[in-house]
Amino acid sequence: MSKKVENIGNTYTSSENKKKQQKQTRKRVIRRRITLFGGILLLIIIILSVMLVTQKQSNSEDAAERQQKEQKYQKQQDEELALKEQLNNLNDKDYIEKVARDDYYLSNDGEVIFKLPSDNKSDSKSKDKKDSK
Repeated sequence: MSKKVENIGNTYTSSENKKKQQKQTRKRVIRRRITLFGGILLLIIIILSVMLVTQKQSNSEDAAERQQKEQKYQKQQDEELALKEQLNNLNDKDYIEKVARDDYYLSNDGEVIFKLPSDNKSDSKSKDKKDSK
């Protein structure tokens, strides 16, 4: 009992077939749109991820550079303080007098400087230390 099924060519079946075809084409269009927008969204996510990674690398490099510059700045601040202290000392008459007496053996009027043998040994040691610096 094999029967062959044939479509009836009336208006109802033809309208139902058109509706089915429209649904199928609509589904195809929707799938295409979803895949297109999904692909675009995926592309945007990938681009943003790459930008995030490069920005993190850039930030870490900048942080390292900033730390080095801060250390250099701190050294310069310390050097500036030392130079200001030295300037203040050079403006102090007592300090200049002490340096002149100790290093250059200068004396006031009426003073006589005697060099003792022990002074020669200490002078040569201090000169050796100064020369080695």
